[in-house]
Amino acid sequence: MIVISFPSAADVGEGIAKELGTRHYVVTHKVFPDGESYVRIEAPVKGEEVMLVQKTYPCQDKRLMELLIAVDALKAKGASKVVVVLPYLAYARQDREFLEGEGVSVRTVLRALRTAGADGLYVVDVHKAESLKFFEGPARNLIAAGTWANALSQEGIRSPLIIAPDVGASRRAKALSKKLGCEYLIIKKVRDRVTGEIRHELPSDLHLASTDVVVVDDIISTGGTVSNVAKYVKERGARRVFVVASHGLFVGNAKRRIKEAGVDRVIILNTTALKIVDPIVRYEDVSAELSRFISNNPL
Repeated sequence: MIVISFPSAADVGEGIAKELGTRHYVVTHKVFPDGESYVRIEAPVKGEEVMLVQKTYPCQDKRLMELLIAVDALKAKGASKVVVVLPYLAYARQDREFLEGEGVSVRTVLRALRTAGADGLYVVDVHKAESLKFFEGPARNLIAAGTWANALSQEGIRSPLIIAPDVGASRRAKALSKKLGCEYLIIKKVRDRVTGEIRHELPSDLHLASTDVVVVDDIISTGGTVSNVAKYVKERGARRVFVVASHGLFVGNAKRRIKEAGVDRVIILNTTALKIVDPIVRYEDVSAELSRFISNNPL
């Protein structure tokens, strides 16, 4: 097996190749004057099992198109098997038809990958694990709670309260609480399907005097969800508030909102090509835990 990554995912690709003890190559690509992508696979892939790594944010449309072209090129060049590794799967949040006539974007993306020739798929913390059924092939999802737990331990966190901002984040909260040996709490989130407005139903009797709180979620996009929860727990006396998430998109003024909410530290995995430089934001490399997951969960 060999590992091939796009340049934006070279850090994760190199990390996986090193952990698995195999070769690593980088896709050659450029953009034509009209904006279309050019992809070339120069690695010797005939008869090889290939692990193809791509980060799909930012510029989701472009990166997904590059990925589809690369998968097809690998098969055309004689790769015996192509397994796609997506540290972040773009378009995963539209996972069902909420309003009549809506497109289910994660279904579209996963079916396109399968049609292009992908034989298997590894994803880091997809929005809903059930969405992977649309791939119609072997697929695995990693919640990198070990990487989060190590980072929190380095920050001096001891026996915090883990908070999931909605039911969808409960698996993340449960996995992290198990690693840290602490309690977790799930908050109910209500979203207006038309306006997109989010409301949290927060417990009125929660007392957090001198308690460290960790808010865990899959994605930080606009920062609204984690900011709402952070403000609430600060008002209830939380000593420090940490936010851990797999994917940091940081859309608009997300970073400012999170700071103003009183968050002490944001811990993000290196699943996207976006890199925020700020003392409050800490990036953690998911490559080692992802490599162990791949080894223990073969496709």
